[in-house]
Amino acid sequence: MSPTLKSHGRSRRALAGRAGRTLALFTLCGGLSIAPIAADAAPAADPAPAKAATAAKKPAKGGLGFDLPVQEFTLANGLRVYVVEDHSTPAFNMTLLYDVGSRDEVQGRTGFAHLFEHMMFEGSKNVPPMGHLTFVQRVGGNNNAGTNYDMTVYYNNLPSQYLELGLWLESDRLRSLEITDANFENQRSAVKEEKAMRMDNVPYAAAVQKWLSAAWAGTGYGHEVIGSLEDLNAAKTPDVQAFFDKYYAPNNAVLVFVGDVELADLQAKVEKYFGDIKKGPDRAPTAVGQVDRSKPMESVVEDPLAQQALFLLGWHTVGANHPDRHALDLLSNILLVGESARIPKILQDEKKLVAFSGGTHFALRDVGLVFINAMPLKDVKFDAIKQVVRDEVAKVQKSGITAKELQKAINAQVMNTVETLATNQGRANEIAQGALFHNDPKHVLTDLEKYQQVKPADIKRVANEYLGPNWLTLEINPGGGGAPMGMGAG
Repeated sequence: MSPTLKSHGRSRRALAGRAGRTLALFTLCGGLSIAPIAADAAPAADPAPAKAATAAKKPAKGGLGFDLPVQEFTLANGLRVYVVEDHSTPAFNMTLLYDVGSRDEVQGRTGFAHLFEHMMFEGSKNVPPMGHLTFVQRVGGNNNAGTNYDMTVYYNNLPSQYLELGLWLESDRLRSLEITDANFENQRSAVKEEKAMRMDNVPYAAAVQKWLSAAWAGTGYGHEVIGSLEDLNAAKTPDVQAFFDKYYAPNNAVLVFVGDVELADLQAKVEKYFGDIKKGPDRAPTAVGQVDRSKPMESVVEDPLAQQALFLLGWHTVGANHPDRHALDLLSNILLVGESARIPKILQDEKKLVAFSGGTHFALRDVGLVFINAMPLKDVKFDAIKQVVRDEVAKVQKSGITAKELQKAINAQVMNTVETLATNQGRANEIAQGALFHNDPKHVLTDLEKYQQVKPADIKRVANEYLGPNWLTLEINPGGGGAPMGMGAG
């Protein structure tokens, strides 16, 4: 599905040029990460003997000319494990992805998914607070975590000889996380500080997040990933424990290893450290909900932190599993991504209306949004930007796009994928998300095959179907004149 999670949201991987500036803003609003402060702790347990390996599945190459040779096994408690052996460097990535994000939270208890990203570093039976980070850093590795609307991820990059360190650390906090009044209060305060630093005091961030929440009202995406202060203040330690018991279970996670590991050895060690952890309760699917597509949504806000205006314009689309998602990704690439894309080229180079512009197709698990952002030059009004967008969209709706434009957009997807798969962490992240959301650890490659099947007629069809008159617009103005960080309807 999405992007790497480092501050995180689900854009679809790296974007080029000016679009990346507002993608960074969307990423900030769509997910959060932590880098805990280090603390002293003790070493991990001794190695265990190996067991037999399982067979790899049939290759899926996605037109790249290479494969992800994923091997897999499942523990009795439901933990799904995926392995790619790559002995080219003496290091590996270990990624543990939990099927819980802010979409899974209930009214009155928002922010718990992100809270647990913090709580998981507060110590467990055998590891002191922040010891997880310290252990990994002391041996030359690095680790972090991230939360977004759809998932929570924890990763460790380690030298090869410290496999059991990573296994011990992750299994210990899953088995015996210390959920105490003191730990909860400590991390509740940390989340409040993070919200103030990364949302409330960052230009545009709060306004964009409120716009997204309003656009996705009626679904699990209709609130901020970081949650509300009211909900965090009202929460009690038993509420936090109940959330952990429901979602932090081996059968609600996938575990991925990419790098200098051997499957036969790894399978025995995963069983040693995770095999005795109790299976969690079976989950009912999270309700999808419905967005209101029947009318436009126009918002004008005042941001006292902003030095310049920022305009956003978008349309409701589809979630990541919808068959139209690939054509919409390519359409947004043609219209918005990079300096040579149709709309940025006109807005900046030809008409000289903006300092920068761009956008993307922001496809999450259940919802999607094609959005355009533009920072206007002095005295340029939103109507001038809207007219350019309206004209270019109408051209695609009437005349379609060229085969050359389509091939360029497909090539960009291929290059983004190659860049992502160049690292152990990138491969592990894609395998984990493919397995969790699509039951396909090679989804990143099968996805490329679907992009290559898109025809110009598909681009024209989705432009007419989704890029209609019901626009979602946001005008953020510095100084006075608008609603103070609310959603003033126009």
